[in-house]
Amino acid sequence: MRIGGYRPSNSWLRRQLDTSWHRWIALCFGGAAAVGVVMAAFIAPRQTTVRMQYEIAQLTRSVDHLEVQRRRLLLEREALTSPGLLASQLDALGLETVGPDRVGRLTTSGDLILPTPTPTPARPAPRGR
Repeated sequence: MRIGGYRPSNSWLRRQLDTSWHRWIALCFGGAAAVGVVMAAFIAPRQTTVRMQYEIAQLTRSVDHLEVQRRRLLLEREALTSPGLLASQLDALGLETVGPDRVGRLTTSGDLILPTPTPTPARPAPRGR
């Protein structure tokens, strides 16, 4: 059964827009901005601290490397200038042995007794120049 009759047309009515979502969106953006600012306030100092810790670790490694290199060079220098090595290379280095008459000594009273100076032998002039 079909009922016929008057059907009103509401075409002249306009729906009222719901504007409450604007406030909700603004609150969401405001909350996100507030969370971002709070996180940045907590994370920025921590990030600086972590960056400084990395720099300190890098500089510590560099200092350790330089200390190891310094120790190695000191050992090498001591090995090259050791009295035993120099004594074995006297002739190659143009040196001569030092006798007891050329060594100064301290007396029990603390006086320094120096040997009488001896003339230095003249070296031959280098050839080829």
